[in-house]
Amino acid sequence: MSTSIDIGGTFTDFVIIDEGIEHFKMPSTPERPEIAIEEALEWKDIEVKGDVFHGTTVATNAFIESKGVKSAFLTNEGFEDILFIGRQTRPELYELDIHRPKPPLKEENIFGISCRNGPNGQVIKEINEEQVKEIAEELSKNDLSAAVCLLHSYKNPEQEKKVGEILDSYNVNYSLSHRVTGEFREYERGLTTLLDSYLDPLIEDYFSSLTDIFGKEPYIMKSGGGLEKSSKVDAVDCLYSGPAGGVAGGAFIAQKLDMPNIVTFDMGGTSADMATVVNGEISWKDQGEIEKFPIQSKMVDIVTVGSGGGSIARRDEGGALRVGPESAGARPGPVCYGRGGKKPTVTDALLLMGYIDPDYFLGGEMELDYDEAKRSIKRLAGQLEMSYEETLKGIFRVANSKMSRTMKRITVERGIDPEEFAILAFGGAGPLHAASIAEELGIKRVLVPPMAGVFSALGMVTGDVVHDHSRTLLTSLNDEKRIRETIDEMRAGIEEEGEERILLGLRYKGQSYHMNIPYFGSEKDISSRFHEEHERKYGYANKEESIEVVRVHIEIVKKREIEELPFSSSSGEHPQDRMCLFSEGIEKTSIYLRKYLSKAQKGEGPSVIEGVNSTILVPPSWTWTNRPTGVIDMEVRR
Repeated sequence: MSTSIDIGGTFTDFVIIDEGIEHFKMPSTPERPEIAIEEALEWKDIEVKGDVFHGTTVATNAFIESKGVKSAFLTNEGFEDILFIGRQTRPELYELDIHRPKPPLKEENIFGISCRNGPNGQVIKEINEEQVKEIAEELSKNDLSAAVCLLHSYKNPEQEKKVGEILDSYNVNYSLSHRVTGEFREYERGLTTLLDSYLDPLIEDYFSSLTDIFGKEPYIMKSGGGLEKSSKVDAVDCLYSGPAGGVAGGAFIAQKLDMPNIVTFDMGGTSADMATVVNGEISWKDQGEIEKFPIQSKMVDIVTVGSGGGSIARRDEGGALRVGPESAGARPGPVCYGRGGKKPTVTDALLLMGYIDPDYFLGGEMELDYDEAKRSIKRLAGQLEMSYEETLKGIFRVANSKMSRTMKRITVERGIDPEEFAILAFGGAGPLHAASIAEELGIKRVLVPPMAGVFSALGMVTGDVVHDHSRTLLTSLNDEKRIRETIDEMRAGIEEEGEERILLGLRYKGQSYHMNIPYFGSEKDISSRFHEEHERKYGYANKEESIEVVRVHIEIVKKREIEELPFSSSSGEHPQDRMCLFSEGIEKTSIYLRKYLSKAQKGEGPSVIEGVNSTILVPPSWTWTNRPTGVIDMEVRR
């Protein structure tokens, strides 16, 4: 038996695998996410057995809503302002009045320590232990968590370790930079350590409550797309925990269908997340970002746009139609939910266009208020001075355009031709929009996995346990002896067992960015692969320039035995037709229930295929096939 739970902004998704598969949704409880989990387990009378997998937005929400713990920043004397100075990069090149976001840190909680390491790790000035004890006493007295980031501690962590020992003796919660990230660039390393210190107590309490609820320690989906036991996960490793589950599931589906290149498209109630799987590998980066702050932590290369089913449609100051990023969220939600919402949303438009059946939402467990949704759209149409039908089509079109522009960011802007990829659409709303977005980008194929509405939760079940180890190494790629010595030193400190994968962060000499390239021990081979990848991504390769190594990254992957997912097929019943609104006008549309589709069943658009937790829209110019894997395969009619 496996239990997988993914917490979203609007709903919390559950997948229970035990001989068959049970899946359902519960409204999220943002203030205390574990309440929705407890209520669901009690409602369904579920006794948790086997492994538990979990994706969480607790760290992300706590940071965005400024609900972390009070934290202090400890660094070398003379470098106290590093987190406020940041980098000289201007967020807006021509903006004269720039306002940079400030880290969650008060200036009075910054402490300079008298000590110093050199760039090669040599001790220039010994640590003043009495000074650190005075700081620790003040932190303990004011109940502050501590982030410790000393210069060049990634080379020599001994001074940071000494600070940690002293903080331990005063019962101060702390994060040490060489443990959190262990890489160069003091600003990014310091900020990442601060966020870990700011969020870690909340995450520890949350994981502890989950262990109590489940009676066992859950596996957490990390931002990088791998699983890890909750006791071994740093707070900064779960900033993109929830969305990563869907991408991991996308890689699994890509492997099953022998389709190595896909764009994952996860659209829920609040936002839409997009990522790529290229040649069967999840695209990731070793430095992510949250609210314009850089995070030195492995993350799936996900791009998010504030466009979900709950995105509010409105008239802007210039009289134009806008959709999002403001969302109706879980409470009150779209107008049709009947929870007090008054502002029309994308979901309200989809209902009124005929794509959503008001009597079969969440499998019939939630009744939708069609009439109130219609009144809200008519009010907006009056404000826009547009017809009712044009307003509905406009909401759908604007939402799709926002998401297609975002999908270009992870394809075209990454050197990827979207026409060579298929979209894997999931989430409660993703399969309703995917074909329209595909048409805008020239993509000819859309895949919708089984249980699309809870696919991020299902994707976690397919993940592997991944341990990541990284270290800064600044040297020439020709210095093979030093590269091998660094790899051997790292291996000596790795306790986990599993398949090993080594990547080197490479750049041309003088560049400020790098690319992670798999390393198999042959310098000549890796240099040619670096040139090829650089040309693919940036449009050029300078084969005469020397190549530098910036970092070494070792992944230890423990492959899990994936349970065969028991999807069922049925009779192929075609229950009814319904009139739906498309860009060309109102058309008679075939309506199918997904649970009644037979294997290899085919159909043509316009069609709507209704599932318990998601609905698939097949536009007039598309065809569809129900594959034996349970995947609905949609293609543009040729």
